[in-house]
Amino acid sequence: MGKSVENPKKNIISCRVNDREMEALQDLAKKAGTNISDLVRQSIMSLAHSHG
Repeated sequence: MGKSVENPKKNIISCRVNDREMEALQDLAKKAGTNISDLVRQSIMSLAHSHG
């Protein structure tokens, strides 16, 4: 049985990026002290709050 998590994530988003974009994502995530997935999640929520 898998571990129980408080907020399970069952949807997957796939996106192709070029080398320059990947380096930018990795750099931003490192500077934020997080990983790319969490960086994208935070960015989505920030955009959602600024437009709604």
